[in-house]
Formats: sequence, C-alpha cells, structure tokens
Amino acid sequence: MCGIAGVYLRDPHAKADLDGMLTTMLEEIEHRGGDATGFVALGDEGVTEWQKAACDSKDFNRYRRSIPEGSRSFLAHTRWATQGLPAFVENNHPLRRGSFFVVHNGHISNDDQLFELAGRERFGQVDSEAIPARLASFGKLAAAPKLMAELHGAAAIAAVDEKNPHELVLARGSSSPLFVLQTKKYVLFGSTWKTVSEAYTKHIGRLPKKAKITNVPEGTVLHFVDGKVTKMTFKTWQPPLPKHKTIPWKATSTEVATYSFPSSFFAKKKDDEMLDCDACGIALPWHEIEYRYDPEELTTYQFCPECDALWEYDGDGRSKVSARIHDVIDAEWEAINLANLAEGEGDDE
Repeated sequence: MCGIAGVYLRDPHAKADLDGMLTTMLEEIEHRGGDATGFVALGDEGVTEWQKAACDSKDFNRYRRSIPEGSRSFLAHTRWATQGLPAFVENNHPLRRGSFFVVHNGHISNDDQLFELAGRERFGQVDSEAIPARLASFGKLAAAPKLMAELHGAAAIAAVDEKNPHELVLARGSSSPLFVLQTKKYVLFGSTWKTVSEAYTKHIGRLPKKAKITNVPEGTVLHFVDGKVTKMTFKTWQPPLPKHKTIPWKATSTEVATYSFPSSFFAKKKDDEMLDCDACGIALPWHEIEYRYDPEELTTYQFCPECDALWEYDGDGRSKVSARIHDVIDAEWEAINLANLAEGEGDDE
C-alpha cells in the first residue's frame, strides 16, 4: 500500500497555492506509507522541481524544497516499501524513465516481463519502475490504456511527460483506489477522498456543488491535454479467485450469517444491488466494493474505498486488516453477542 496525490491546473492562469496543497496532501496520505516520500512539479518549460527521500512525510515536509512559482502540476507519493530498499533513491517515487514520471499505488507481479517488452534494463529493484519504463517505450502518454492492460496486479497511477508538461494521465487498474475532483480550473487526485477534500477546502475554498469527488472506476484512464480530458477504458487484470470464498455477511436480527460462493457469484449480481462495508457499514453498489482476503483468518472482507485504504501488510508480506477495522468489526460482533445474551435471559428460570 502506498499513497499518491497531486494537482493539475486545467487553466494555466488559475491561482493556486501548489506548495501548500503539496504539504496538505502529503500529510493526508502519510498513513499509506512512511518508508519514503517524494514529488515532482512541472511548468511550461518542463520539470521545475523533483525531490524524494527515504523518510516519512513529516520530515520530508519539514526539509523539502518548495514548488517554484509558475508550476502547473505536481505528483506526490508516500511509499510503503514491499520490493526494493527505500535507502536506494532509485526505488522511490516519483519514478523517471526517459521524459516520463510516474507515481504508483499497488504492486505488480509481471515487472520483469514489462521490462522485456520495453527493451530496457532496471535502474532499481522496485516493481513500479517497469511502469515508466514501458511508458517510455511507447513514447507518449496516450498509450496509457495499452500499458495498463499489460499490468498484472493492483495499480492506480498518475503520469506526466516532461516534454509535454501540459498533459496528465490518471489511471486505475485493479483494486487500488483513486479519487478525482474535476472543476473548470483544477484537477485534484489522491488515494483517499479526504486527501482531495482537504487540499481543496484549505487552499481553494468550499467544495463545488456541481463537481463531485469520485472514485475512478477500474479500467479507466483520464488523459488531460491543455485542460481538456479524454476518457479511455481498458480491460483490467483480475486475480484468480479461489473456488470458494467466505464473506462475513450483514447480519439480520441478532444472527451472524456467513456466505460461501463460487467465482461466478459476481456475474449474477444486479447493477443496482447494494452491499455493506464490513468496517463502517456504509451501503454501496456491489461493483464499488473492494474485497480483501486475509489468509490468516481465511476470510474475505468487503470494504468501501475509504476503509479499503486502511488495509495493511505485515513484515512477511502477508495481508492483514488494520487495527481500526478490526476494532470496528470486533465491536459489531460483540454487540451482536450481547444482544444474543440479552434475548436468552430468563430461559433457565
């Protein structure tokens, strides 16, 4: 799990405190990774600043360089290192190959294959480096749908081209969340809804009524050129599902139900069917729910994008639910247990 964020000025004359927005966004995505932090800023002439370090966002914000006046966009990243030591700066984001800079949240498993397709060698060890390498082999941001369709794993990315600083690509493959706010003058994006909301309200003003912060659908690329956006789609890689999965289902009355289903389960769902987040309880259309399998508990949890962002990994790379989510789920089960006990009072009298 990592955090990505950034701002793009659709109107190059729009007023924005990009440096202040960078500070706020890094603070909001800090919980998604403290092994390394970085950003790249672009203006009309190309890169205006590029800096990254093996430290958390608090120390990074304290000592980093400022975004220069005249910059039009920036990409930011906080890293949770799963492959490639953060002590080696080439493993940290934003990653550059050729004129392309990329920040990535997720993990890809076919990075060796992507390097072969790109005809390029590694500089570091991190899997994410294969993304800008492959993008550089295509030579244009417009090739992002082809690139994303080749990735095996989880991926939400933002990419810019130093040679074409008026462009921005945002793309979401499998799993990794990506929230975007588009107004007439600004584009803000981040790994959480709050990242976008806090940056806008603190440094621009009240959130607009018409434009909404939305979670980009999986298999979607947003390509901005001189402020105009083109939406493209691609077929996302999907992990092989186990023959059966177990999901803690929303309990009715005082009973706790579990539901086992085959991989064809998803194909039978109606578009408007709602599911509840196992952590916060919010109801969402089933296709907006994120699923996380916990091998230690042999359970698949269903989360809204905000709670899914709290998913963590232990030191051995095994997945686990964050303490906050565990607390919520444990509290719900305890409440059900107490209700059961209350209903049973007097049975033995």
